[in-house]
Amino acid sequence: MTSLSLPDLTDRCLANEWMDDFSVDEHHLRGALRDLRLINRLLGGYRATNTMLDPLLSERSSLRLLDVGTGSGDYLVHLVQRGATFGCRVDATGIDLNPLTVGLGRAHLDACLSSALRSQVRIDIENALRLPYPDNAFDVAHAALFLHHFDSANAVQLLSEMARVSRMGLVVNDLHRHRLAYLGIWGLSRALGLAPMVQHDGPMSVRRGFQRPELATLAHQSGVGAPHIRWHWAFRWTLSTVPTEA
Repeated sequence: MTSLSLPDLTDRCLANEWMDDFSVDEHHLRGALRDLRLINRLLGGYRATNTMLDPLLSERSSLRLLDVGTGSGDYLVHLVQRGATFGCRVDATGIDLNPLTVGLGRAHLDACLSSALRSQVRIDIENALRLPYPDNAFDVAHAALFLHHFDSANAVQLLSEMARVSRMGLVVNDLHRHRLAYLGIWGLSRALGLAPMVQHDGPMSVRRGFQRPELATLAHQSGVGAPHIRWHWAFRWTLSTVPTEA
């Protein structure tokens, strides 16, 4: 077993995660996506997004949502189901650049959603830095555990594109770069016997995560307006420009 050595977390690490390699085989990617869904349940990933989007879901009859870097589509499943509990129809589009990931995401939608809800969701193979959608094509653009995959210049581009296509605003859900977050995911991924990719990428994701001033700087440089940046347990940030928040 790899021994634990706490790295310097002063600055963001830009080393690649294994999931960034499009040559990864389906077996390893499937296991990693499955375990990431477990992490989102255990460590408050869905709860952070809920905090920012529940006010919209509770007051609207419908919402057009874009989920960038959708991965396995677990947030798509979560949000269309959550919208239904509020009586809000969520028509959602997810995008991912990796065709293999998109195939696994579509299969996850098929397995988890009723036929009625499945008809409200799609996943496209697209580049999040050059979104093919017109201005204001969606009400809200959402990204979870995706922004940290980019260096500063591309993160600014991503936020700008999300803002361009979202009529009401964007919600970004990502990681707080903190030594307790690093130690926690290192230990939890090994204690639960999660996929090797998650054991590697989980701690690396924390190293690529953010401090509050870094998020504020990215938002300013991207011109998204005056975002609300909020901390959530466990070591999550949301950066939001939607007009109604908890």
